[in-house]
Amino acid sequence: MKKKALLLYISRFSGHYRAARAIEAGFAELTEEVEVTKINALGYTNPVLGKIINRAYMEVIRKRPEIWERMYDNPEVMKRTQKVREALHRFNMAKIGRLVKKYSPDAVFCTQAFPCGMMSDYKRKFLSDVPLIGVLTDHAPHSYWLNNEVDYYVAPSVETANRLKEKGVPGERIRVYGIPVDPVFASRRDKDIALSMVGLKSGKPVVLIMGGSQGLGAVEETVLSLVSDRKRDYQLMVVTGSNTRLLKRLQKTVIQGNAGEVKLFSYVDNVDILMDAADVIVSKPGGMTTSEALVKGLPIVIVKPIPGHERMNTDYLLSKGVAIEVKDMGLLHAKLNELFDDRQKLKGMKDKALEIAHPESAVDTARLLFEAQRCSTMST
Repeated sequence: MKKKALLLYISRFSGHYRAARAIEAGFAELTEEVEVTKINALGYTNPVLGKIINRAYMEVIRKRPEIWERMYDNPEVMKRTQKVREALHRFNMAKIGRLVKKYSPDAVFCTQAFPCGMMSDYKRKFLSDVPLIGVLTDHAPHSYWLNNEVDYYVAPSVETANRLKEKGVPGERIRVYGIPVDPVFASRRDKDIALSMVGLKSGKPVVLIMGGSQGLGAVEETVLSLVSDRKRDYQLMVVTGSNTRLLKRLQKTVIQGNAGEVKLFSYVDNVDILMDAADVIVSKPGGMTTSEALVKGLPIVIVKPIPGHERMNTDYLLSKGVAIEVKDMGLLHAKLNELFDDRQKLKGMKDKALEIAHPESAVDTARLLFEAQRCSTMST
């Protein structure tokens, strides 16, 4: 009889969803005897509220990121919103119960804190023994993750694990497996083959520019800066994600006269190929994107991180020597030129990236289904 895994995330265009997909791929690598179901938890329980929250988040990030910085993991904000969160969880309890009853999972994996909190409340109220696994997708273990009913936390790094311990999580409940990355990233293609697959030439530096699943950050600014740089003949691959407006603007302003040197992509499923073709990546430091880059040994140039979780991601990556941060966009092309001129530094960043990467992260996380089941059986 097949085991069943329920994977809960929020938002279709997000790192949380990509992490859920990676765990699903991890199960496929392990065995065919696991039935996987992925659910957008916020869309399932509160579809209208989910759209409102996502829209508000996007507006704050674009226009007033300092507000998000003040709100992120703020004990005062947590205290003020506690009753609202508890009421929302009570309202959603019946739906969560129907979800658990429908799929009868042998374990629930949450790649975002909101569904993890709902499942924790469900376990506590109904004394459910279904194993619950919280999978962090950033190096920022904010307090919304903390629930006694979580059986295991999957942490991106030792540093993140230590912060979880400081917040009171027992060490035996933490596994440092890394952010789940699709196993396909562990395989590397010949660079010339990858270049051919995306329509670029060998012999010229290739820069991959991304802004996460929703095309956020300084993507347009980065592209315009590098296209105007006449000191270096760069080839650019630009991924705009679900941001169709950004894609259309770049098609109008950049492609004309640069068709052979700039490749534009919307939401893609072949990021692994793009990374095989690239020499560096310029991006905001989302947990998923940077974890994939590390597995590929791809040096990271960080621009305009979102305050809060991405600031913490940035600090971690800088401390490990796998990234540089460019705070003044007017200096981006100069900093990039310096990096390409210093081949020893570039190689050192690649080597360090591979040292801290977790290519087996998705498979290791998937294995927790069986470990959690063994522990549950022993406790009963």
